[in-house]
Amino acid sequence: MTLAHADVTLKVDDNIKVAVLNGQQYNTSIFQPLQQTFVLQPGKHVITAKYERLYDNLRGDDHDYLRSANITVTADLQDNQTYRLAMPGQPEEYEEAKKYAKAPTLAVMKGSTVLAESKAQVQQNGLFSGLSSIFGGGDSAQVENQKAIAAVNSSSTTQASSNSAAIAPISTPVSSSQQNTDTLDNFMQLWLQATPSEREKIRQWIEK
Repeated sequence: MTLAHADVTLKVDDNIKVAVLNGQQYNTSIFQPLQQTFVLQPGKHVITAKYERLYDNLRGDDHDYLRSANITVTADLQDNQTYRLAMPGQPEEYEEAKKYAKAPTLAVMKGSTVLAESKAQVQQNGLFSGLSSIFGGGDSAQVENQKAIAAVNSSSTTQASSNSAAIAPISTPVSSSQQNTDTLDNFMQLWLQATPSEREKIRQWIEK
C-alpha cells in the first residue's frame, strides 16, 4: 500500500527573489510580481535565491536597486508543514541595506527555528562586474542550483540511510528566447541603477 503524503508549503519573506527551485526557474521577468508561496512535495529541496530591494525617493527622484549574489540552500521539508524562506536581520535603512546586500544569509525556517542556511559570497564592487555577470560571467542561478542538486544526489548514492534520498530535479530546458529575456531584464535593472556617467560608459562599451 502506498502511503499518501500531504503537500509542503514554503512561504517567501519580502525582498527575496527565488530564481531556481529543484532545477526549475521562477520569477524570470521583472514585470511580473514575485512568487511568494510554493506548494511542494515533501523531501529534499534545493533553493537558489537572492536579496533584491528597490529604494526610491532617496534624494528627490534618485533611486537604487539593491541586489545580492545568488545563494543556494538545501533543506529536507516534511509533509503537511509550513516553512519560511527568510533572510534574517534585514535592515530598513538604506545605508545599512547596501552593506547587507553584499553578503546576506538565506535560511529555511520552521517557526523561529533555522533548519538550513547559507551565506552569500561577498560581491565585487563596480559597474562592469555587474555587466560581466549579466553577459555570462560567473555561474548563473540555474548552474548553481544544478551543482547543488548533483552534490546531493551524489551524496545520497553513497549512503544507505533512507533519510538521504536524492532530489528528483524538475529539469526544464531553458529556451534561447527565455535566456534572452532574462538577460534583457538584468540589463534593464543595471541601467536603472546606473548614474548618467555610467550609462555613457555602457553606451561606449556596447558600441565597441
